[in-house]
Amino acid sequence: MKTKHVESLEEMVFRNKNKLYGAYSLRKKYNKYLTLSMVMAFILLLSGLAYPVIASFMTRHTGMITDNGGNYDPILPPPNSDPPPVPPPLPPAPVKIPSFVVPKIVDDSVNTDFGNQANMPDVKPMPPDTSTADPVPPDNKPEPVIPTKEKPVPYTWVPEMPSFPGGDGALFSYLMKNLKYPEEAKEIGIAGKVIITFVVETDGSITEVTVARGIGPLCDEEAMRVVKSMPNWSPGKQNNIPVRVRFNLPVKFTLH
Repeated sequence: MKTKHVESLEEMVFRNKNKLYGAYSLRKKYNKYLTLSMVMAFILLLSGLAYPVIASFMTRHTGMITDNGGNYDPILPPPNSDPPPVPPPLPPAPVKIPSFVVPKIVDDSVNTDFGNQANMPDVKPMPPDTSTADPVPPDNKPEPVIPTKEKPVPYTWVPEMPSFPGGDGALFSYLMKNLKYPEEAKEIGIAGKVIITFVVETDGSITEVTVARGIGPLCDEEAMRVVKSMPNWSPGKQNNIPVRVRFNLPVKFTLH
């Protein structure tokens, strides 16, 4: 039995009309194009939703994560990099040799006739000159101002960089015990990496602690607090001499 052909909507609209015109082809392939566009939109939507999950997974496995949600990545010095050149010594100052002066011979006879002391008038001693005396009593004299010597500019890299007592492992343990993830930052979803920069002095003390790159006041202040509370480091050395070195320490705050 031969089935009866059912006209589609496009055939009904273009009955007895020129079907070679572009409108007929577009209407006939409309469902196909609609399905294809929906599939592509669905793929793009899935890609956009999956990107944060993949990025969070990759970030979580690139650093040292503490029990409280913070971690850090130690910045190592560049490999095979030559130390900065040592400036040449300054030339010695020229020594001025005094010219030889020929001594002049004079008469060395001494007149010993000073006259009779009894015939000399009485001379009273002059009173002391008080015009230049210090009007300020000795107990109230201001203390002398001692000029302070400016500290040299810290190095950014030396052959022997500063180190935490015990190495990176001890630094990681210290951050695990002391770094606290602020609860307010957790509630509003603040996460990321805080870069703390500080100077390790020649005695190993930590000074000039600042935030080089932050993610918000809550996490920035917590990272600075932990760095300021660290014990003295082993100072950096240039030609086996302790020098001031600026050090950058990344601290991560990761939401679990």
